[in-house]
Amino acid sequence: MGKVGIFLGATMAAIAAIVCFNGDSYRFLPSNDVPGLLNLMHGGNGSGATDFEDYDRKQTTDGARDIKMVDQYYNMATDFYEYGWGQSFHFAHTMKDETHDDSILRHEHRLVDVLHIKKGQNVLDAGCGVGGPARAVANKSKAFVKGVTLNEYQIKRARAHTVNQGLTDLVSFEKGDFTKLVDADNTYDAAYGIESTCHSPTLEMVYGEIYRILKPGGRFAVYEWITAKDYDANNKEHQRILTEIEYGNGLPKIRSLEHALKAAQAVGFKVVSEEDLAQDFENTRPWYHRLDMSWVSYYMTHCTVYVLEMFGWAPKGTVQVHGMLLRAADGLVQGGKTNIFTPMHLIVMQKPLAN
Repeated sequence: MGKVGIFLGATMAAIAAIVCFNGDSYRFLPSNDVPGLLNLMHGGNGSGATDFEDYDRKQTTDGARDIKMVDQYYNMATDFYEYGWGQSFHFAHTMKDETHDDSILRHEHRLVDVLHIKKGQNVLDAGCGVGGPARAVANKSKAFVKGVTLNEYQIKRARAHTVNQGLTDLVSFEKGDFTKLVDADNTYDAAYGIESTCHSPTLEMVYGEIYRILKPGGRFAVYEWITAKDYDANNKEHQRILTEIEYGNGLPKIRSLEHALKAAQAVGFKVVSEEDLAQDFENTRPWYHRLDMSWVSYYMTHCTVYVLEMFGWAPKGTVQVHGMLLRAADGLVQGGKTNIFTPMHLIVMQKPLAN
């Protein structure tokens, strides 16, 4: 067969593995709906290797985590997320008889119900990514949804998707820091954050801003990334797993439910309800099931990325970024299997009515 044949065979096997992982057609070139394989990690500025080195230094140096690091993370990770996961960058409570996309949509539509969102109201999406949830919430409720993200590239993608889906009359996007919102006090009827507030340096910073911009009586719902019921702070293996999740996802230290509830109450919210949807095992699949790949899939996907970078089809640093995301996936799967971490503890809060 020869070395060339072996090399080509390995490359094609790697391509096949990514196809199986994505569960979708193999996309070399970008389209209006999704980035192509050849522009993975295109990001906002194309400086993947530089961004990774700076990000790695900040994540492994105590006290160096900051907002710029989160922006760098999403410059590197956004195309990978969208290519492999879709336009909604979050997990979902998944029934055994539903598809990934169906569960994602149900997870988003749940917010319309718990927030009591109605047609014509103003709603804030705090940490909107490329806008999948904002479009889903607006489409279901006919409310006006504004998404905020600090990443310029995500804004570009979010606006393009919204134009393509004909939702510009209901959905808009703005670059901004959700711990320093520019909106006036008492502006929004409701707000939500889907697996985004975990990036805030402290939960009080983001919860406090949401409280400020909500009208009296307005509700805020958050799917929070926090420790789950079996976490033991004295267990070194548990600590290691959380560190992997933090490193691979651009996070500060992962908090507990107690921490989140105290933060909500400290800024003035009344906690309406809280529930870890990951603890519902009846007729459901684990939230991490799509990440739970075999070592063969890990090897093959990483091999493909290596080949793309080697031939200059992907930016320098793509292999490092993909390795970081695989490390994140491994930590998340371990966190789920040991039940020490959850990405979907739903906390619903309400701003008290004015006296």
